[in-house]
Amino acid sequence: MKKLNKDIGNYCEDLAKEYLKKNNYYILDCNFRNFLGELDIICRQNKLLIIIEVKGRYNYDYGLPKESINLSKQKSIIKVTNSYIYYKKLMNINIRFDVIEVYLNSENTRFKINHITDAFRV
Repeated sequence: MKKLNKDIGNYCEDLAKEYLKKNNYYILDCNFRNFLGELDIICRQNKLLIIIEVKGRYNYDYGLPKESINLSKQKSIIKVTNSYIYYKKLMNINIRFDVIEVYLNSENTRFKINHITDAFRV
């Protein structure tokens, strides 16, 4: 089951990356990991650094995808973002945290993307 979930997550992230490219986002990194956690997609648009958490769902049995990004998850994303900024030596940069929800049908033949800009703040 874990491998299936990882495969679905990778598929949703791939769909999100294509969506971002089509909408003039420049992708810097994907799946940045360290001991604090992971960032799904890190991109830039103009002079803004955008951290994107991707969540996919087949149905609403577990709620909306964005609802799974609770306060604890937000704090984790912020901590990893701070370490990413330090690691990449980024200075004086504005940051935005977005969520991309990917809704899939059971055959993975159709999908819908909902991009929530400025989903949460520091």
